[in-house]
Amino acid sequence: MSQILLYVLFFFVGIITSWFYFSHLWKSISENKTDKGKIIFSSFIRFPVPIIAAILAGYFSGIMGIIVFIFGFSVFQFIYLIKKGSQLKKDLEDYVKQQENQQDNQQ
Repeated sequence: MSQILLYVLFFFVGIITSWFYFSHLWKSISENKTDKGKIIFSSFIRFPVPIIAAILAGYFSGIMGIIVFIFGFSVFQFIYLIKKGSQLKKDLEDYVKQQENQQDNQQ
């Protein structure tokens, strides 16, 4: 029973870690759009967080804890990337409509 609780805990730790990693990565990309060096540096600062969490999951629950953590991390990553992808698609469609309206107004 205690192992199951640890697995559930590490699943949610994976989700929280993924939220932290990808939301801060997105902020870094938004702030430093063209400065690739700053984006890579900020990625290296955040990179140890999921590694440390996976090591802790392995320490307390063994290989199954690591697998559950990675599953939680991947679930949130999938949801987050779909959400951001649909947002980018919407922004691109709005941009295209805006450009078409500007061309129509110029003619």
